Formats: sequence, structure tokens, C-alpha cells
Amino acid sequence: MSQAPQVSIIVPLYNRVDLIGETINSVLKQTFNNWELIIVDDGSTDGSYEYIKSLSEKESRIKLSKRDRAPKGAPTCRNIGLDKARGDYVIYLDSDDLLASHCLEQRIEAMQQYSDHDFIVFPIQYFEKEAGDRQDIFFRYFYQDYITSFLLKSHWITMSPIWKKKALLELGGFDEQLTCMQDGDLHLRALIADMKFQVLRNAPVDGYLRSANNYDRISNRVDINKLRSKVLANEKMYELLSKKKMLTPVRERMITAHFLNISWNYQLEGNVADAKKLWKSTLDRGMINRWSYYVGQSFICVRSLPLIRDFRVLAGGIKRIHQLLLPKFLLWL
Repeated sequence: MSQAPQVSIIVPLYNRVDLIGETINSVLKQTFNNWELIIVDDGSTDGSYEYIKSLSEKESRIKLSKRDRAPKGAPTCRNIGLDKARGDYVIYLDSDDLLASHCLEQRIEAMQQYSDHDFIVFPIQYFEKEAGDRQDIFFRYFYQDYITSFLLKSHWITMSPIWKKKALLELGGFDEQLTCMQDGDLHLRALIADMKFQVLRNAPVDGYLRSANNYDRISNRVDINKLRSKVLANEKMYELLSKKKMLTPVRERMITAHFLNISWNYQLEGNVADAKKLWKSTLDRGMINRWSYYVGQSFICVRSLPLIRDFRVLAGGIKRIHQLLLPKFLLWL
């Protein structure tokens, strides 16, 4: 029987035959060799599965599986990969991103140094065409603490941490009902569970995130299912933080602001009923007072009018008017 790998790299795959080869090559070039690469295909139709199958026949450390249960999506594929993982440690990698050659060596050494930690976070750098062609690092603006920062924007991304496998199992993996915000949800649950972690902000960059300007990672088009997923994720965090008595006024205001933004996007898509229902729920929960509710409703409706929506100057003017009437936090996103 072959030696068990120390680290499992899990990649969900869907129609990336043009990019997945670069991702795999970045794993093959690692200075640390005791790894397995678990690729879970989500029903590719462009030859991605067949391409990986041919590679796995030549390289035994590449393990290929198909998603064999619903729902479709990256979270399900990642959880299937976690079930199959044999390593003590786990790194999630998307099918268009890259690892620096020292990535696994650096991360394993850190986990051994901080042996009582559940996960450690590393800096990731954007790239356009090849690793190193941009200098900007993915670490979002830090606000008060990590939980609050994540409620504002995801502070790090899926590939940033290395995890102990047992910590991921304790969390239950990714939420398979979310079609977006899955990584933020996982990281927030880990933070709320008070898992022990370290952010090595000054460590050498060891991963590269493909810029959305160069390649369409995930469509920026407003999508009703994605909006509903955002609602579910924010409602889930609201309930979890409330239950744990960790819902500070600032955190509640952030979630309220997200609900206003989502309600506006519902309205833009013509889904008036969901827009009204979601915004009304903030009043029913006591997140806002009645004045803010009515002004917010006005903002949602007026900003969605075609004349306002299509002209930046008018849209900006309307927003400034509402900023004078609404609490500032509601329009900061």
C-alpha cells in the first residue's frame, strides 16, 4: 500500500479544459512531494474529465472523481473531495488558480510550527496571464476584527488557508445550498466557532488568483439564484451570531446594509415581491426603525427606475439624497 499523503489538495472542476493544465502543473512543480491532488468533476462537457483522466493514468497522485450526488456546484464537489482526502491537511484550490512552487513546503512547515492551530492563512497574489505579473495581494480591508471584516467583505479566499482535515470535518465542510459566498460562510463559521488560527500576512506569496478582468471566473451578471444564496448566507450569519450572543451593533448594521443592497438588486431584476419581503424582514427583526424602513424602500424603488439606473449622475445624486436621510451605514456597501 502506498504511503498516505500528508496534504490533500481539492479542486472542483467544471469545463476548464483550457486552464486546468496550468493549475495541475503548478502542483506538480511543488518542492514538497508528499501530496495528493483530488479533482472532482461537476459534469464537464468540454473534455475536461477525459483530459484529467489521461493525466491521472500517468501520475498516481492525481485522483479523479465525478460528483455523484446533488446539488450540483463547487461546494458539493469540495465536500466529496474532503470525504476522499487521506491527508492530515487540506488545501482548496480552484481550477483556474496556481500554487507557487514553495507553497506546500511553506504551509506544512507553518502547520508544524503552529501544531495546535486549526488553520493558517497565507497571502495570495492576483495575476493576469502568468504568476507574478501583478503585485497586488488579496487581503481585504481589516475592520475591527476578523468576523466583522468578513461580514463587510471576504477577508481571504478559498485557497488562502491550509486546514487540519479534522477541523473541516468538525465544521461540516462547505454549505452545499449556497451558490455563492460559500468560502466566506465557511471561514465565518470557523471564526465564530473560535477555531485557533494564524494569519501570516508577511509570509512570501504562495498562491495566485486569476484576475476576473482577464478571465470570467464567475459571471458578474446579477442572477436571482445568487441573490437568494446571498440572502440565505446573511440570514444564516445573523441567526448564528444572535444565538452565540456575538451580534454586535456594527455586525448587525453590516448585515442590514447587505439586505438593502440585495433588495435593490431584486428590484432591478423585476423581482418586486422578494425585494419588499426581504427589506420588510429587517424591520420585523428590529434591525432598523420604521423611518429607515420607509426611506430604504424609497431608495430601492427610485434607484431601480430605468432613467435613474442608466444615468450615473442621476443615480449618484439620488444616493446622496438618501445618504442624508438614512443612517450612513446602510449605503456604505
